[in-house]
Formats: sequence, C-alpha cells, structure tokens
Amino acid sequence: MFVKLVCLVVVFTSQYALSQDDSPYPIIGGIFYEDEAEALKAALEIGATEFHFTTSIKEVKERGDFIKVSELVCELASEGVIGIIDGLGGRVSENVQALCDMLELPHVLVQQNDLDAKDWSVINMFPSGEAFNMVLESLITIKEWTNFTILYVKGHSLSRVNHVMMMGNDTDQMTISVRELTGDDYRDVLLDAKDNGYLNFVVDCPSEYLELLLTHAQEVDLMSDDCSYIFVSPDLFTLDLSRFRYGGVNITGLRFPELTILNEKLWAFVDAFNNMTAVPVDAAELKIKALLVYDAVNVFYAGVKTLNESEKRANSVFGDKLDCENYDTWSMGATLLNFMKTNKLETGLTRSLLFDGTGQRNDIIIDILELTPAGNQTIGTWKYNTTRINRPFVPTMDEYGEENIMRNKSFKVLIALTEPYAYVKESETELEGNDRYEGFAIDLIARLADMLDFGYEFEEEADYGSLSNGKWSGMVQKIREDRADFAICDLTITKERKEGIDFSTPFMTLGIGILYKEPSKQPPEMFSFMAVFSREVWLYMMFVQMGVATVMIFVGRISHKEWQNPVPCVEQPEELTNQFSFHNSVWLIIGSVMQQGSEIAPIALGPRIITSVWWFFTMVIVASYVGTLVAFLTVEKDVQPFQNIEELYNSKSISYGAKKKGSTMKFFETATKPTLQNMHKRMLERGWTVAKNDEGVARAETQNYAFFSESTAIEYYTERNCDLMQIGELLDSKGYGIGMKINSIYKKYIDDALLKLKERGEIQKIKDLWWKEMRGGGKCGEKQAAEQSQLEMKNVIGAFVVLGAGCLFGLIASILDMLWGVFKRSVKYNTTYKYELVQELKFALKFSGDVKPVKRPPKIDKSSSEALADVKETEEAKDEVGSLLSARTLRSGKSTSTHASSHSHSSRHTSQSLSIAFAKRRKYS
Repeated sequence: MFVKLVCLVVVFTSQYALSQDDSPYPIIGGIFYEDEAEALKAALEIGATEFHFTTSIKEVKERGDFIKVSELVCELASEGVIGIIDGLGGRVSENVQALCDMLELPHVLVQQNDLDAKDWSVINMFPSGEAFNMVLESLITIKEWTNFTILYVKGHSLSRVNHVMMMGNDTDQMTISVRELTGDDYRDVLLDAKDNGYLNFVVDCPSEYLELLLTHAQEVDLMSDDCSYIFVSPDLFTLDLSRFRYGGVNITGLRFPELTILNEKLWAFVDAFNNMTAVPVDAAELKIKALLVYDAVNVFYAGVKTLNESEKRANSVFGDKLDCENYDTWSMGATLLNFMKTNKLETGLTRSLLFDGTGQRNDIIIDILELTPAGNQTIGTWKYNTTRINRPFVPTMDEYGEENIMRNKSFKVLIALTEPYAYVKESETELEGNDRYEGFAIDLIARLADMLDFGYEFEEEADYGSLSNGKWSGMVQKIREDRADFAICDLTITKERKEGIDFSTPFMTLGIGILYKEPSKQPPEMFSFMAVFSREVWLYMMFVQMGVATVMIFVGRISHKEWQNPVPCVEQPEELTNQFSFHNSVWLIIGSVMQQGSEIAPIALGPRIITSVWWFFTMVIVASYVGTLVAFLTVEKDVQPFQNIEELYNSKSISYGAKKKGSTMKFFETATKPTLQNMHKRMLERGWTVAKNDEGVARAETQNYAFFSESTAIEYYTERNCDLMQIGELLDSKGYGIGMKINSIYKKYIDDALLKLKERGEIQKIKDLWWKEMRGGGKCGEKQAAEQSQLEMKNVIGAFVVLGAGCLFGLIASILDMLWGVFKRSVKYNTTYKYELVQELKFALKFSGDVKPVKRPPKIDKSSSEALADVKETEEAKDEVGSLLSARTLRSGKSTSTHASSHSHSSRHTSQSLSIAFAKRRKYS
C-alpha cells in the first residue's frame, strides 16, 4: 500500500511540474499598448521580481484592435497565467473582460473604466468613480463655487463627475455647464465659456490631453488670477507646470503616492524603475498607471498567499493552460479573485489597497495639491470621505533672506517715455539719474527694488522691439545682447517677443479698443411728448374717459337729487331736468383732465364720489405726465456713428488707424479674420497709421478718426480728454509684463514680488494715482448716460385701481339713492315697490332725454279730488323745490335767490323744452 501511494505522488508531482514549463514561479500576464509598454513592463517586472512571479507581457500596436487583443488574451491563457493585468482600457478592455470571464481568470484593470462593476472577474486598481465624485464635491464646496464648467474630452466617460453634475439640482444657487473638448483645438470651447462668465472649471480628461488643454487655456487668457481649476486626472502634477506658476491661476489636483522621505518602498521602486528605463524620472513624475501595475502585482501576491494558506499548500498555486476554443476554465480562478478582493493591504505605492465586493476601490487616501509660485504644494488630504485642508506657510518676500540673489545688485532698466508709464519730471532745477523720471513704471520698479533690495539705472528706449529679417530691434535686442537687464513699460507680451525674451507674470491685463470722439447730441423729436406714456397707456386713457362718462350719465339718471326744477320760481313744476347728458358728462371728464374745470357740478352723493375719484385719478396721471415730460423734452440722446468694428469697417466717412510700430498694428497684421485683414491693408494704403499715440489721440479729437489703442491707454486719455470715449468691446486680451533675458535667474523673484503687490492691491493703487490723479487725471470724472424709460402700465396701475374703486362706490351710492326714492314714491302714491322700481329703471335705462315729468296721483272727482290733487301737487312741488334749494345752498354756500339766478343759464339752454312742458303735461311712464 505504501509503495502505491509513493508512486501516485511521484506521478502527480511530475505531471504538475511539466505543466508549468519548468517555471519556478506563477505567471502573471500583462497586456499593454506599445507606446506605454516600456514604463508598464518595467513596473510589472519590478513587482514580479519582488513578489516572486514570472511575467508574460503582450504588446498591442494599434489602439482598438479587438481581434489582436483577443488573440493575445488566449495566448496568455494557454501559457497558464494566474491572471491578466490590463493596461489598455476603453472598449478593448470589455473584450478582455469577456474572455477572462469565460476562462475564469482574474482580470485586473489599472485605469479608469466603465465596465460593469458587478462582473465577478474584474478588479479595478484605479479608484472608483464614486470616490472621485466625493472628492470633487468636497473641493467644490470648500471653494464655495456658485458656478463652474465641466470640461471633458470627446469619447471619454463622465462617470467620475456624474454626481458633480447634479450638485445644482437641489438648489438654484449653483450653475453648472458641461462642455465637450473635441479635435486638437480647445480654444473655441474655452473662449465660449469665458464669454459666458465661467471662470471655474472641473477638468475630467486623460493625462495625454492635459498639456494641450493648459496651453490653450493660457492662450485665451484663462490662466489669470480670476480663474480656478480642479483636475480629476492624478497625473496633472507629473507634468512641468512651471510656466503656469506665476499667472495667479488657482490649479488644484490630486495625487495618490505619498511623496515623503519615509516612504522607502516608493524610493526603492523609483531607483529600480530608473535602472530599467532609458529616461530617469523623479518620484513626482511617475504616471499613475505604472504605480498601479506594481500594486496589482502586490494584490496578486497577497491573494496567492492567502489561497496557499487556506489550501495548506507548501508551494505557490499555478495556473492551468487553457484553450479559448474549448471554453476551458481555471478551477482556482474564482477563489483567487475572492481572496484578492477581500485582502486588506496597507503597503501599496498608492497607499491602502481595499476593494468592495465588486472589485472597486472606494476607501482611498488622496493628497490634494495646489500650484503656487513656489511650486506644487500639498494643501490637504482626502481620506474615507473626509477632507482636511492644511495649507502650508508660504514665506513673504521679506523672508527670502540670503536666498534672494538680487540683493545688493544693480540692474539697467529700459523705459519708454509713454504716458503715463514714464515722464520726464517737470522741475525748475536740473535733475540727474533716476530722479529725472516719474510715472507708473517708475513707481512699480521702485516698489520691486524695495522688496528685493536691488539697485537700478534707467535708460530710455523708444523702440519696444520687433523681428525683421531675422534680427531684433529696440528693447528686445538690448536685452538679448546683455546691454540691459529689464524692460518695464507698456510692453505687451506677444508670441513673437516671447521667442526673443522672457516675460514676468503680467502686472496689467488689457485689450485693444477703439478711441473715438463723444457722439453728438440730438434734440428730442417733434412729437416726443407722446412718448411719455406708452401706446398701451394712451389707449387705456381713451377707453377710461369714455367709460367714466357713461357711468356718470347712468348714476346721474338714477340719482333723484340730480333731477332738478328747471324754473325755481315755479313751485309746482311740470317736469324735472338732469344736467348729466352725454355732452355734459364728456365735457366734465375732459375738463378735469385738462385741469380747467367745468360749470357742471354733481349734486347727489354718488356722482360726487365718482367725480372726486376721477379728479384724483387725473391729478396722478397729469402729475406723472408732467414730471416725465420734462426729461423727454430736455434730454438729448447720443447718436453713435458705429457700435462695433464691423460697422466701423463698413463706414464710408470714418477713417481709422493705429500706432505704426507696436503690438496693436501687429494684431491686425497677423489676424485671421477677413475684416481685420482688410482693415490692416486699408490703414497702410491710405496712410492712416500714426507714429505716436499722442498723434492718434489728437486726430481722434479733431477729425472724424477712430484710433485703435490698448484699453489702458484709452482709459488714460479719456480721463483727460472729455470729448473722447471708448466704443465697443475689446478686440483681444493680453497683458503687460517686465521683459528679461530668456531663462533669467531673476524671473522667479520678480514674479513672486509682482504677485505679492497684486495681493496687497499696491499695483492698483499706483495705477489709480497715475491714471486718475496725476498729470490732469480725473478731469472728466465718471460719465453717466441718462436714459429715460417710458411710463408703462405697471407704473400707473394704482391710479386705475383707485378710479375703478371710486366708480364702484359711486354706483352703489346712486343705486341706494334710487331705491330710497322708489320707496318714498311707492308710499306717497300708494303703489307697489316693484312697480315703481320697474318704472324708474325703464326710464333710466332709456338714456334719452333730460326731462323727467312729475308723477301726479289719480283724480277722485271734480271738486274734492281736484282740490286734494292740487294740495298734493303743491306739497310735492314745495318738497322738490325745497330739496333743490337746500342742495344747491349746501353746494355753493349762497342764498336760494342767488342760486336761483345761477340756473338761468341752464334754463335758457332748455327754453324750448320747457315751453312744451308747460303747454302739455305728459304722463309719467
């Protein structure tokens, strides 16, 4: 029995050894693209050597070659690998995953991928999209952004920022836009975001696109101190960002490895990596994929070790040789993968290696970095959904101490006598040396010299420098030939000049504008008084006047006190008259509007209420009209001959030009827009250019001439020439910088000092001094354009409401008055209330005639009945005359005799109708 057992062990051992091709260690497969293979192969070999694995690496030449990738995966499976480290990513990785899933081989990714996280055969070494979203949300909250733009490269996923895009859903205090970067030119997308006021950006794009994006952002002036970025890619700070350090831009990024001197494992990896690759790199320059490949080998080692311990194996587990065509599977693959997911490692180059049940890294530790003039600075840490910001102390200029290499040195500084950057001082005594000059540039270099403790000597140079036939001139030439150290004036940072000299960080931002004389004032139009109210208000006024007149007629007819005795001397009149005819009512309304009054005066309460509120309404309307009319009749509007550069180009009567030698003329010369090219050609052909800015300003002031100049110069001239102004928007965006030799060792100190002056507001103070105070500054003050808007319906709606309410109250009072009168007549004449009401309404609603016959009681007999009727008629006439006299006495405060005479005027107007009334008594019906 013992012999049989020994034979079985020998056979099994020999077969197992033969299955491993005599390899002493398990095999880990790697599949990478050719252009990345060197770095990733080195990382895989370093990890395999340290953790006792054998490697089999396959390279793919063309990206997206699915067929080739499938063949290589099957080759690795046939070699007996225990798993595959996939550095491809994208859609190709889905193909690798499908094959690994079929073969039950562990599949390890080392870059962001959107594969289904529920697939058991995948482990992603790259931090999950959920972790990135939490980090970004935390940083955006800390920065207190209220608006930002998400930039991503076409064809790549937004899974790392999908939660960030929803941050504004729960509140209306945050505005988020998303823009796609396509092709090789991102400037149009960046300019569009800038024009819409977006200066905060979250950038989610692969590392190979970062440098191009940063360059284009700098070219469109989105690297200034107003701009802020958060980059998702962990490879941001592996790039050389030195040229962006001094622009004031806030750049925040992420880093996974811990770059401390105590991290011996990282430094050992760097040494081994540099020994295996052709180009040595620093630890800070290592790409994240290379680090993750090494960590993937570490995860494989921990999984294999746990599997051996669980199976009580003496030797490492080896993979089976699998055939894709036979749909073979590795029996130990699922177990190994589960151990790889559940192991907790704290020894990775990217720190803790913890995975959830789906193979994703959520619990990670990330350093938060920021770009500063002093370099990349770690400002905080994100760990397990907690952000801790701990900004390092940045020394001020006064604390540079012995490191300041400019101390006690003297430099030659070039200046140009261009207002307001440098003047020759006006003095009764002769001045020498630097004391001869004053101006913005003079004060600025003096502040820098005080901070950095150096001396300087000025030298005048009118030519700023240009390249002609391969030779430089002016300031650029002198700096290149070491005949000067710095140039400080309105020296524009241009692409051409940057090829000859270097520049400091811009100390002033500007653009090209159009200087033109103030537009002429035009008198108001002939019918401008009609423009006080809008057309809507005028129409409502007409309708309201007609409506109120109609209401006055109606309430006058239903108010019994408005029916008066036409002949006061007759105590028992045959008929009564009403003054509220259509003509009289309209006349009362129009007379009130015109503030002229009328002889028509209401007697009853209802008409008086309506008349009172109408007078109030007209008072408000007339006061509003008169108050606004003054502005419409006195304000003269500006009429500009053009609004933008296209209108200027199309104008036949306006000439235009710029300084012959300068960056403004260079802008037109190198422009790609046809309009600008044609304008440049026309300026040269017609001799519209000028030699100096002062000449251009003089021509703009005295001739029909538009002068192109930089916005800072235009601001200076408009403070002193009150008949000049800037028209339109700026044509470009650029900055002024201090010129110095390329790769100057003084650049760092000058840049840091300028940034410090900006932070303190010192540069703005110097600018305000020389633009608005010195040498005639502030002469014109602030120019404010007075524009008078029309009074809309919403401005006078209150008056209409008061009018409507007053009319309603007057109508109610007149109805009550009518009902009371109907009640009195029904009692007096012993008739029904309904009958009297119907008769009264029929008469009132006829709206015809202003004579109302007096109703008489029926006769009983010729003697007693007539006597009784006469008595009643006499009493009724007395009542009516008495009420009339008392009402008029209360209204005018005069005696009844005097008031009676006042009715003679209206009586004369109705003489014919009265004659008929006395001649014939009409029945009241």
